[in-house]
Amino acid sequence: MSFPLLGLDATNRVYDIKPKPGGHLPFDFHGTGEIDLIIGQVGLSASDLLDGFDLEICKASFDGKKFHIPDPHLTFAAKTKMEPNRRAVVGSYVKHHQEPENYYSMQPIELSRLASTTISAVRRDVPNAPFYRLLDVAAALPDRYNPNATTLWARRGTFYDSVVISKWAPPIQFNNWCCALIKRLHKYQKRGIEVVDAPTIADDFRINRYEIQFHGG
Repeated sequence: MSFPLLGLDATNRVYDIKPKPGGHLPFDFHGTGEIDLIIGQVGLSASDLLDGFDLEICKASFDGKKFHIPDPHLTFAAKTKMEPNRRAVVGSYVKHHQEPENYYSMQPIELSRLASTTISAVRRDVPNAPFYRLLDVAAALPDRYNPNATTLWARRGTFYDSVVISKWAPPIQFNNWCCALIKRLHKYQKRGIEVVDAPTIADDFRINRYEIQFHGG
């Protein structure tokens, strides 16, 4: 196990995960394989983590004694449902999102404002989804972004300023979360999994992760 990569203390036996003798731990720390390692906060159970997955088919599990198969009549038919709130948000985000042609050269403030416009439309469509708390916290923060303070040494008012980042980063993070959900949806559909009532996404739809990174200086 590459403990430093996980930010874990190798002397802590709680994380001393090893395969059985002669076996191999099926996780690729370089990210080139097909198995993900999911780490939860202390106090969360494996069931808690599974309940947070967006696709029901991903909640199938083996706890060492029993297999747990959600919606077996769908799972064994290579079909699945998407968590309803996520399905609603993704469907709305796809409807309202417009990918800029030059997003690689855009500053974080521009990307945040662009994402905020889309999110405002999504919240009108899906007002009660439980994913907006961080956006509301950010909206309540003071706005001390200063477009004229763009050097490394003038941290206050730039995207080196923790208050500015806390204010403007959440819309970017929300965009990236929707991007991840959409790409996961496509990944499973390409594997032949039918996602029941999946959001309609046009073949030419484009969405990319945005970086919270200041390009000036």
